[in-house]
Amino acid sequence: MINSRLGVAWAAAGVLVFSGCASGGGGGGGADGAPGDNDYTRSAELFLTQAQSLGMPERYREALDAAMNSIMDDSTNARGYFLAARAQVGLADYVAADTLFDVALELYPGYDQEIRVEREQAWINLFNEAIGPLDAGDNDEGIRLLEAAEIVFNRQRPEALINLGVTYNNAGRPDDAIAAYEAALEVIRGPAMEAADSATAVDWQSREQSVTMNMALLLSNSEQYDEAAAAYEAYLASNPSDMSALANLASVLSQAGQADSAQAIYDNLLSAQGLGMRDYFNIGAGLYNAEVYGQAAEAFRHIVDVAPENRDAVFNLAQSLYEGEDWETLIPIAEQLVELDGYNYDSYLILSRALLMSGSGEAAQEVYTVGEGLAFQLANTQFQPRTDGASVVGELVNKTLEAGTTVTIRVHFNGMDGAEIGTTDIRVDAPAQEAAELFRADFSSNEEVLGYYYEVISPN
Repeated sequence: MINSRLGVAWAAAGVLVFSGCASGGGGGGGADGAPGDNDYTRSAELFLTQAQSLGMPERYREALDAAMNSIMDDSTNARGYFLAARAQVGLADYVAADTLFDVALELYPGYDQEIRVEREQAWINLFNEAIGPLDAGDNDEGIRLLEAAEIVFNRQRPEALINLGVTYNNAGRPDDAIAAYEAALEVIRGPAMEAADSATAVDWQSREQSVTMNMALLLSNSEQYDEAAAAYEAYLASNPSDMSALANLASVLSQAGQADSAQAIYDNLLSAQGLGMRDYFNIGAGLYNAEVYGQAAEAFRHIVDVAPENRDAVFNLAQSLYEGEDWETLIPIAEQLVELDGYNYDSYLILSRALLMSGSGEAAQEVYTVGEGLAFQLANTQFQPRTDGASVVGELVNKTLEAGTTVTIRVHFNGMDGAEIGTTDIRVDAPAQEAAELFRADFSSNEEVLGYYYEVISPN
């Protein structure tokens, strides 16, 4: 799961002490270019203090008016621009604040540190303000706040960019997510890292790995295979034993036309010791996508041998044997699939085809007839693992049942050792004939869930 949300704490900035060199009502900048105080800037500073310290947000507008009067009185005095920028931050006009800070700094480079503090504090406030909407699933508001944070303190810290990457992806904007991750990595790998304190540097370095992996996955899904390969290679430089990443690298290399390089990785993976079930899933999927069906079947066979009731592993093994046209080997696997997924029309088609191509035409016809005669079908089932269990979603397609008939389905969930760890019963009312009804089976467990199969309790 792509995920990166965090809160940022920040100590309250100390009171800034400004030295004024002007007197009376119209003093401007000093002869040495230093900013000067006047009645307007003193009023603006007072209004800002009231707004920030006394909880009087209406004072931001008065502070802005006073600061703008200072600018009109003397356009070369950086003090007016600096105060106007702070007022615009309070008024949530971050584009204006950004511009005004830039002008103040151009007029008086000595403002460098003070402006950085103001920008970073605004960034932190916006970052933390975005956490609530993001946790509530309000992607639009979360994105608005995080984008505002990047306007006022652009590419100086990676956290908002990381959260933007996650949220853009959740909002169906993968290209923007990729760009946000790339920007976050530029910060982590750039001068900002050298300037960060040790604790911050460690935190950013730990995030570099997950950001790189997330970006690689998105690049692969966007069919930017060369770029995805480079991202996986960067990740693997620090995590050379990550079998899933190696399998993903092999897959994108294959998609990028580098079949020999991909095959070498797959050969090494299949001969590696200590692979886990998810490693074999990833290796098998990569080999299947690379159209290396024999080795894909070998990978999925490792899972099925340990977890023979894992529907997805059996289905993937059957698909690999089917595409590899290994019909004799496919027959018992397809029969196993029918046992686990007996209301899926595709299960019968796979078994029927295997029998037909093995010379058992009569048996093939019998299996095909059973599939055609299903009163309803359970189609498009998907296994969705979670940190606290798993879910299975799909749709019930009614063929001949009377509308409203209740179908009871028991979903069995198995763990990493293949053993069953629990079940969930769900009831689905059949829709009109030829219509589909979505269903969802949720299961909570402290154990990691690897897969599932189901049985229909009623009607039968």
